[in-house]
Amino acid sequence: MAINRVEIKNILVFTGEFTCDFCPGINVIIGGNGTGKTTLMKSVYMQHTEKKLEIMDDTVINDDILIANSIINNRFSSNGTLNNEKSEIKYYSIEGSIKDMVYIPVTEMLSHSKGFLELSYKYELPFDKMQIDILINAGLPITRKITQNAEKLIGKIKKIIDGEVLYEGGEYYILKNSGLRVDFSLEASGFQKFGLLWKLLRNGLLESGSVLFWDEPEASINPELLPVLADILLELQRGGVQVFIATHSYNLARYFDVNRNQKDNVMFYNLSKNDSGGIKCVSAQDYTNLPENILDQADEKLFKAVVANVMEVQPDE
Repeated sequence: MAINRVEIKNILVFTGEFTCDFCPGINVIIGGNGTGKTTLMKSVYMQHTEKKLEIMDDTVINDDILIANSIINNRFSSNGTLNNEKSEIKYYSIEGSIKDMVYIPVTEMLSHSKGFLELSYKYELPFDKMQIDILINAGLPITRKITQNAEKLIGKIKKIIDGEVLYEGGEYYILKNSGLRVDFSLEASGFQKFGLLWKLLRNGLLESGSVLFWDEPEASINPELLPVLADILLELQRGGVQVFIATHSYNLARYFDVNRNQKDNVMFYNLSKNDSGGIKCVSAQDYTNLPENILDQADEKLFKAVVANVMEVQPDE
């Protein structure tokens, strides 16, 4: 119940054909701006969830590989496809169907929940589908029964945000352990992200067989909490949740590498432009073995600049 292969053809930056294999655990995707990290995750998510997609094929092959082959239908703008070529997305899922898919966008949405969905649906406001879907998922009723894995993570997040998330009257609050009730919009932005994760866990959406896509989870989170975030996501994959994250953070990527144990399933991917202008993907099980690593290149450039500053010379001298 995990995505192990994705094929994209003629979607935005993915000119021509693109193929990448993924692991059932944590998939850490890096790359420069405009290399398709977000597009890759959005494409798979929309392929799975968008009811307007025209399902072309949905069959089981060899009794253990479910192939969902769909064609995008009006989900990208007229400039989304290239040269009027047919746009295709395929993903291959091992061991049956996926239970749930959740996509967390970069934009924090819970602070804007009051009336947002009503306005969006009534007036067809042009908001990103991901921003709408995360509000729908966060607003679902909490589960009566909490699994052991979810309970452990909920408790850990409760310590971080010093409370738990409430949803009342279309608005979100943090009920602090002291009894103080804090409007979600007034909470620290880093704690808002942990609070959203708490709510998704409490709603039962991040259980075994589910897939979590998270775009730049490090945004607004204090660096001292990045190892905690990595540990929470590692614990999720131990509980059977497949995780995809797109990140620009060297620290977060490295924490997945150094905090995991031998049984954890983690892979690193670097997206970049190929010679023909399309996107290529290289991968490695260990971060240090990831070729063409743009995060390391940026870190090295900064290091040289610091050394040059100390030596009172220009970096290129």
